[in-house]
Amino acid sequence: MNLLNSIRRVILQNFLEFNKLHLATVAYQFKVEKPIYYPDRQSEMQRFSEQQKSQLVAETQEKRKLPRDYYYKILGVKRLATTQQIKAAYYGLAKRFHPDAGNSSPHESKRFQEISNAYHILTDETKRLEYDQLGMVKDEQSFLHRFTNLGNVVPNRKPEILPTTREDLIKMTTGEPRLELTFLEAAHGLKKNIDLRFLKKCPTCNGKSPQLINRSKPELCRKCQGIGKLTRKTATYTSIQACDLCNGKRYINRNECETCDNRGIVLETVRIVAQVPAGVKNGELIPVENPKTKQRINYRVQVQPSELFQRIGNNVLSDKYITISDAVLGGTFKVRGIYEELEVKLEPGTESHTKMTLKGKGIRSREGCGDHIITFKIRIPSQLSMKQRQLIMALAKTEEPTFERPI
Repeated sequence: MNLLNSIRRVILQNFLEFNKLHLATVAYQFKVEKPIYYPDRQSEMQRFSEQQKSQLVAETQEKRKLPRDYYYKILGVKRLATTQQIKAAYYGLAKRFHPDAGNSSPHESKRFQEISNAYHILTDETKRLEYDQLGMVKDEQSFLHRFTNLGNVVPNRKPEILPTTREDLIKMTTGEPRLELTFLEAAHGLKKNIDLRFLKKCPTCNGKSPQLINRSKPELCRKCQGIGKLTRKTATYTSIQACDLCNGKRYINRNECETCDNRGIVLETVRIVAQVPAGVKNGELIPVENPKTKQRINYRVQVQPSELFQRIGNNVLSDKYITISDAVLGGTFKVRGIYEELEVKLEPGTESHTKMTLKGKGIRSREGCGDHIITFKIRIPSQLSMKQRQLIMALAKTEEPTFERPI
């Protein structure tokens, strides 16, 4: 009986092994290779560009839903705020929300970006006028792209190369200093920070190095023995450095002054505050006192031209562009003024280059207050849609021909 059971177990084990081998052979015969996916770069780039466009459209639609004075609310100023008030509000908010102040959260970074965008648009006269009229800026992304590329980091300035002679250094500081102002800064007046440069005696040689430099001849440096280099050996390495006494020149002159380079004078800069009165004109002088030397210096005012305003005396001239329908029908329009936003009423049938004088809305200065003269100019569209062309043609059929008087 035991022999029969052992024979059955051997037969059953051989049968199971045969089945496993048979199944493995069948699986190998019908094995299907899986395809390897290689992404198409062209389709992937197209999909990525479409995704970016959709995000840009979504951001544009989101901005269109914002109120017309959204950028003013971001900075916490009124729509009639001056440029100085906008700058002061921006500097106060930038100290709180700047990433360097420890604000690394995404919400704070987005808030600072909105504050920066509002500052750049509202401090630009042309963009601010466009934003006040339309509630948005058409080329806002391209305009702000110039500032975002800078990364809010001031670029490194090239070091200033001073003149080599004493006479040239004196000429550099004796020229007439200029104080550059924008048009609105000159109209409103402000306190302007100025870096005043002046000359003083060298504190090292007390201004005597030009007379003493030629009294003695250069001699070999005693520390490096006229080699200009010093060798320092340690247990692990050997280093060669320039001599710290002669600075690698091999010779020294005891009457030579390295502080002023034997000029006897040095250039120093001091920060002062100049009080610019309201209504200052181009070419006027602003007196400033040097707190170090108590010397009185006159700065010549240089006012930069404005794209929106022109000045004749205390009168301000500006242009207001209107459409054909505005000229025919008339109405009430808002015009950017020097100190506030002005509201003017235009009569129906106004012709192009019609002038309107607003009394007392010009520049306020010690001499009095001027007028604001507005020139209305009709802007003729160069391209018309089909509907606009049909309307113009229908209007042309109803108009009577004009005849010139005979000479």
